[in-house]
Amino acid sequence: MPVTRSGVALLGLLAASPAFAGPADPWAVDVEASRLTFETKQMGVPVKGRFGKFSGSIVLDPSNLASARIDITVAVPSGATGTKDIDEAMLGEDLLAARTFPAARFVADKVISEGEGKYRADGKLTIRDLSKDLALPFTLAIADDPAKPGQLRATARGRVDIRRLDYGVGQRDWKATDAVPNEVAVVLEIIATRAK
Repeated sequence: MPVTRSGVALLGLLAASPAFAGPADPWAVDVEASRLTFETKQMGVPVKGRFGKFSGSIVLDPSNLASARIDITVAVPSGATGTKDIDEAMLGEDLLAARTFPAARFVADKVISEGEGKYRADGKLTIRDLSKDLALPFTLAIADDPAKPGQLRATARGRVDIRRLDYGVGQRDWKATDAVPNEVAVVLEIIATRAK
């Protein structure tokens, strides 16, 4: 099962060590609270899964977007749907090829405001060593962390579609889109904290 164009981008944005209050102050991502999921279909049946491991760094200050930098890496072998046969096919050589290409990466150095609380990160998404431009839309809310006095809590959410065939995710019989569609949705919810 592939990942989607706007999606992995979002991933990148939301999943690593971000920064918003100071131009170079990184955020610490709460991996346990954050989620990176995907949605597709197989033979017309909805399939949902998640990537359990991702890391990276994010520097993002809404008052100084010129300094923004996002660099997120997703551990491809951590992808799972909970169904053995689907997982084996998804991580196999004809789709994500997790052993040969164990990491997917999103790097962006341009973030644009698209209205209050709404942003877009422009960068490159790399899957199976193929890199393509990716625009990642996301919402961002920052507030005091009620559980940690003196800390800020950021919540970033987004959903994007990636065309799997653009990244070679679909070799041999899997190039056909009748069993698995070309577009895969990636849904992100990233929680991160940092000192005020």
